[in-house]
Amino acid sequence: MKRVIAGCIDLTLEFDSVSTYNAYIADIKAKHQRFNVLNYEELPGDRIRVRVQRQYNNSPFPAVVEGGEK
Repeated sequence: MKRVIAGCIDLTLEFDSVSTYNAYIADIKAKHQRFNVLNYEELPGDRIRVRVQRQYNNSPFPAVVEGGEK
């Protein structure tokens, strides 16, 4: 038998604008999911690249997330 003790998804995403990034973050918050923004980078052409660790389904979010860049 196995149990998920904690889990998250590590994503690198690129957005066309700050407003689409803000909408994405608002969507995560509306779903009451826990998340960490590990890296935020502004690119040419008003694009945004972020690395986000996001709660996986209803699994507990890890207290310590390994591999994160600060």
